[in-house]
Amino acid sequence: ASRLSAVVAGSSVALGWDPNSGPVGYRLYRGLASGDYDTVVDAGAETVATSTGLLPGETYYFAVTAYDPGGEDESGYSNEVAYTVPI
Repeated sequence: ASRLSAVVAGSSVALGWDPNSGPVGYRLYRGLASGDYDTVVDAGAETVATSTGLLPGETYYFAVTAYDPGGEDESGYSNEVAYTVPI
């Protein structure tokens, strides 16, 4: 997956990315440190996902990967997007 972008609204972030060609699924990763993701959401074939329940004052880092229809082969991470939740 490529070119991850975010639209923020308080304690949630809507993330979108450019689709890959062919049948593919996507996983959205979230963490509290750059490159260290502790939460993953399977977005299926969608090219958008919303991350909710973010804590005020925390900075979150997001990246997305693409996987094949069998779910076994997964791409590397997209560019990373950071968001600090307002207090």
